[in-house]
Amino acid sequence: RFWELRLAFGDTPPSGKDVLVLEDLAVGYGRQPLLTDINLTLRQGERVALVGPNGGGKTTLLRTLMGELPPLAGGFRLGTGVRAGHYAQEQEGLGAGRNALEELSSVVGWGETEARTFLHRFLFTGDDVFVPLERLSYGERARLALAKLVAAGCNLLLLDEPINHLDIPSRERFEWGLAQFGGTVLVVAHDRTFIGRVATAVWS
Repeated sequence: RFWELRLAFGDTPPSGKDVLVLEDLAVGYGRQPLLTDINLTLRQGERVALVGPNGGGKTTLLRTLMGELPPLAGGFRLGTGVRAGHYAQEQEGLGAGRNALEELSSVVGWGETEARTFLHRFLFTGDDVFVPLERLSYGERARLALAKLVAAGCNLLLLDEPINHLDIPSRERFEWGLAQFGGTVLVVAHDRTFIGRVATAVWS
């Protein structure tokens, strides 16, 4: 019965009340905007679900907020003390050629014993920590991506479809983990049950 995703966020670093402020922001590729004139404020402790049609710009917005794409117009600013972490929809943030232990070590300077103990909470047991990322399932990669965010001490989570590849017990544990999280969340999601359980507000 203990073979569940043991997700619990540790002490979350504090941030200012205005965590993320979007001002006349337009996002897209090249000169082709997908979203324009965005004026929104994400405040400390909010859990906002970002919803909309496929191809509407949700992932593009998150990538812009993480600095991976330049704004096409306007801008945004992070509040005082904000440390953002991004969960990519297909876990693009995981490094090719690494294993789980090496991937976790890329964000924290722990020794092997401490890192393996931490990964055990995310169901990486024994020699699982040495399996190359290319051989991990989507669900396993999802667990590893979550582990990195937790270990890095992020207080703003930008999550792109985080439950897509999780089974039902892992989804429930993830929802529980977000409920314990002391920071702020902006999550792209389609699952109405997940949104109803997790979100305090919706950006459509």
